[in-house]
Amino acid sequence: MAGLYTAGVQTDNLITGSEHIAVDTFLPSGQNPQTAKLSLARLAMAMNYLANNVSTTPVAGTRYYVDTSIGTDGTVVTGIRALIGATGGTDKFIFELHDSAGNLVATTALAGVTVGTANTYQAIPFTAPVTVNAGVYFIVVQNNGTTARIATYNAPVSPLLTGSATGTFGTSAAITPPTTYTAGVGPVAMLY
Repeated sequence: MAGLYTAGVQTDNLITGSEHIAVDTFLPSGQNPQTAKLSLARLAMAMNYLANNVSTTPVAGTRYYVDTSIGTDGTVVTGIRALIGATGGTDKFIFELHDSAGNLVATTALAGVTVGTANTYQAIPFTAPVTVNAGVYFIVVQNNGTTARIATYNAPVSPLLTGSATGTFGTSAAITPPTTYTAGVGPVAMLY
């Protein structure tokens, strides 16, 4: 049919940014509303600050972390995927998942995994998949050296919570959950 796109969806020739799309509210236990609307302009702004990152030279053993939300109880998480900065290889990464109180939930191998190619995402699985409930968690990246870089969020302001803490590479430890955003310390990372 003329004017229609695949599967009967009409095309939109004029995008103003005021259009709305449905998004998940991540409310726990079936609370309503389960969905809300978000304008394309707000989505573009969020994508802009989330894409604003810098290649950070890590301090060996320091944990760098950022908050993430899980919206559904019983979610199985296999590992973490993080963006490598401008230099890869040589050093090793350990990824960790911590709960909202800073307690360790899961970790990748404590011997570490050699950092991959610069400016690519590296997925490292946990030693065993974990089942988690809805809530706020913290993704942690730890490096054993100072050669390989970590890509970190670098927007001037952000709703993310980020932090860092000194540590010993290969030794698991709890973190103190941050309450603010600090540019250049929160790793660009996601759960998978």
